[in-house]
Amino acid sequence: MAAQQLPDDGRAAIDRHFREPDRLAKDLALLDRQIARDAIEDSAVNRLMTITGVNLAVAAGIVAAIGDISRFDSPQKLVSYFGLNPRVRQSGLGAAHHGRISKIGRSHARAMLVEAAWAAAKAPGPLHAFSCGSAPGVAIRSPRWPWLASSRCSAGIC
Repeated sequence: MAAQQLPDDGRAAIDRHFREPDRLAKDLALLDRQIARDAIEDSAVNRLMTITGVNLAVAAGIVAAIGDISRFDSPQKLVSYFGLNPRVRQSGLGAAHHGRISKIGRSHARAMLVEAAWAAAKAPGPLHAFSCGSAPGVAIRSPRWPWLASSRCSAGIC
């Protein structure tokens, strides 16, 4: 872009646009430091970070989304708040049919939990073995979730 012949105002605009990602990166780094400084003192954040796949950003985001945990009467209410509860279809006295998660709730918090689950499934340990299908009671070379299986997992090399 530097070799292009442009009017002075066009060159100035392009230079501003090229500097913008650096400025945004500095702003994000500052925000990350502020979040880390505030969140690291929170015992709930520290407890959440002991879970495989949950980093400081995810833990702080979940704590911020939940707020005061005492406002939830039961764990089921919290699960429902995140939209992780299964959909239930039932008519009259017939059998209830449970489907996929409802996705009715805090989508950003649910997305953070999903990313943490992906990270936990890739890290060595029981969740990785379960996701690869090599956990006890699960047939080897038969991934539980096809979209998670890498070529290594499907070959039984987890």
